[in-house]
Amino acid sequence: MLQALLSGILVGGVYGLFSMGFSIAFGVMRIVNFAHGELVMIGMFAAFFAYSAAGVDPLVAIPLAFVVVAALSAVLYLLVYRRFVGRATLQQLLAAIAVALILQTSATLIFGPSAHAVRSNWGSQYLLIGPIFLSYAQLAAFAISVACVLTVEAVLRKTSWGKAIRAVADDPEAAQLVGLNSQVINITAFACSGALAGIAGAVLVSYYPVSPHVGFLLMPIALIATVLGGLGSIGGAFVGGIICGVIQQMTSVLWTSALQDVPLYGVLLLLLAFRPYGLFGRVSAH
Repeated sequence: MLQALLSGILVGGVYGLFSMGFSIAFGVMRIVNFAHGELVMIGMFAAFFAYSAAGVDPLVAIPLAFVVVAALSAVLYLLVYRRFVGRATLQQLLAAIAVALILQTSATLIFGPSAHAVRSNWGSQYLLIGPIFLSYAQLAAFAISVACVLTVEAVLRKTSWGKAIRAVADDPEAAQLVGLNSQVINITAFACSGALAGIAGAVLVSYYPVSPHVGFLLMPIALIATVLGGLGSIGGAFVGGIICGVIQQMTSVLWTSALQDVPLYGVLLLLLAFRPYGLFGRVSAH
């Protein structure tokens, strides 16, 4: 049980990292970006390409994944998402699903349908603490995730750019009246959302294989973690990701790993029914 708890916390930290990016897109622009899982996949492939082409460790390739996915996110916002800000949720979902399918198909054509894994020496080693064993790759990934969430929270609370993002998220019309350019803020916020997905992809590929379909598997977790933490709550999304990781690992121990996601969907249904604003969200966030 202790092994499952600690493993769940480590895995959940990475879940929380890419869930934060999903939460930023919703919190600022009210866009439910169902292509966010594919952005994580692009980050994984960027880091894997650096490893396979030049032998660069995925964690060292984090800046590459950061830049690639942030730039791609900005382009996607300008070409697609900006047209759906303030539109009906169904229109946003259809547009995001179309983007996800395009990214998934493009990755299949470029990299092939098979899964690819990084085989580094340190990534397959474990830290032994009595009967407990912890993957060095997962420990490093969790440490990077914690550093990212602390940095993002500090930026949003302490910098003028972060305060501008929060102002646009709270009231776009009032923010424009006081001179804030909501279009520029939306672009940078969406790029930041993608950058977090890129970082998550780079740390995730250090111990988890990447394929064009991995985003489809990750997207439900990002959604559940974001709803669990509270829609629009960045720190809440991170905590929600950790809770999702722990639930998965505990289910694998107490039940079966083949059905480890089933309790997550049960948690999602209960939240939507009884606490739709999540654990840390405000009542007005839904």
